[in-house]
Amino acid sequence: MAGYIRASVLEGLNRIATRKNANVADVLRDHGLDMTIFQAQETEIDFDVMRQLFEDCATRWKMPDLGIQLAREQNLESLGVISLVVRMETTVRDAVKAVIRNQYLHTNGTVIILRELSGDDLAEVIYAPRTLADVRQAPEFALAGSKMRMAEASGREPEILSAEVMHSAPKGKDYLAASLGCPVRYGASRYSFLFRSDILDVKMPKMDVAYHPIIRRYLSDLAVNVNASFSERVGLEVFRLLSLGNCTQEKVAAAMRMQTRSLQRRLKTENTSFREILDEQRRRKSLALVQQTDMPLSEVALAVGYSDQTAFNQAFRRWFGRTPLKVRRPD
Repeated sequence: MAGYIRASVLEGLNRIATRKNANVADVLRDHGLDMTIFQAQETEIDFDVMRQLFEDCATRWKMPDLGIQLAREQNLESLGVISLVVRMETTVRDAVKAVIRNQYLHTNGTVIILRELSGDDLAEVIYAPRTLADVRQAPEFALAGSKMRMAEASGREPEILSAEVMHSAPKGKDYLAASLGCPVRYGASRYSFLFRSDILDVKMPKMDVAYHPIIRRYLSDLAVNVNASFSERVGLEVFRLLSLGNCTQEKVAAAMRMQTRSLQRRLKTENTSFREILDEQRRRKSLALVQQTDMPLSEVALAVGYSDQTAFNQAFRRWFGRTPLKVRRPD
């Protein structure tokens, strides 16, 4: 499945270039795009092209905080059609969950996860790209953007306590820590930030309910036409629930607001099954965590849904013909 994201992710890049007296047309052309992309926000562009474009702009324009600056140029409306569902919800919590539920309409290259920690009045936002890459700007853009959109929806800044990112610490100023307002742990095994969950209870401004059926119908029609097939959407949900450590067919069906039998039938029409999709998502995530992180293999096993490392090792050998340790340390 090719990773895509709507071109609205680039909103504001031309304004940043103007302020820097930089030629944005040249860098766009190097990545197969042109200036018309700024007037075609619903156009799908390659997810990896977006990530590398951000890195190149940061390097050429000498802007180590380009992702954070770009996040400041955007708002809820930059999510395109997903912003419609935000206005239909009653609380910030419901709005965040609605964005997560419909995110595939904006991109299939990453998953945003909300995890509330019971009893602690804390919650996490986790940014989980489906393929790992040695980049800085896109994940910092996503984390800073998540904070800013939560502030826009609630009318106040979320209190962020800590953050984690997979890339290395900056050599100069820590722009991400300044933007999030908290310490950042670099070289971690994921991208996330921890915040006080009381902000999730804030009430959203009311929207005329007469528009709700129209919006739902529009989103339903769009879902039919979007590139992602039903099995691909199930794959995204499996990936999200795997990242939360609890993925079952029943939970996936519930998250997609359908009966388990209906999910099974629709997958069968696309010549696949839940078991096959779960196996594929585990395979992809396992390889990325083994090759591109230093996470202990016992934790990798847990991260892809195996409580027993022996069972994980057997599955890994079935997928790749070698043990996880042999793949991580081939010599």
